Amino acid sequence: MNTTSLIEWAQTNNIVERTEKGLENYLENWRKEDRGEFFSTFNGKSNLKLLKTELRSIQLTHVNGYSDFVYCNLRILYLGNDIGDYRTVFTLDGVADDDMIHFDKHLERTIHEGTIKVKVIKRAIKEGYTIEEISKLVDLDEDILRPLFIS
Repeated sequence: MNTTSLIEWAQTNNIVERTEKGLENYLENWRKEDRGEFFSTFNGKSNLKLLKTELRSIQLTHVNGYSDFVYCNLRILYLGNDIGDYRTVFTLDGVADDDMIHFDKHLERTIHEGTIKVKVIKRAIKEGYTIEEISKLVDLDEDILRPLFIS
């Protein structure tokens, strides 16, 4: 399979969208199964609104003596900072076979620093500052901040 065929296969099987949905399910299951650890990791609910994903790669992999798989790898971003990766493994039939999440070793520090910015942002919103003003204040793109302006 060449890269054009792989991309077409991924589009036909909605691989990226299914991987994004898989991450949502993964986080929701984690929240249900270990609420304390989950909210401790992300320092509260506000920070969860600021998680975004970005496609990192789609890879066709042959495992010798076993089978071929396609990996869809998403970069997990928090306030524009890369904090980890989420991967879904698909069979060539388009069936999701496995998933995994890996967080960057600096996750705790990144979330802590971001939480301080989120507190500043929320305070500025209460004080009536515009998204444009807050964006300049905290040096973040308006699109990153927008979820905090939605109740």
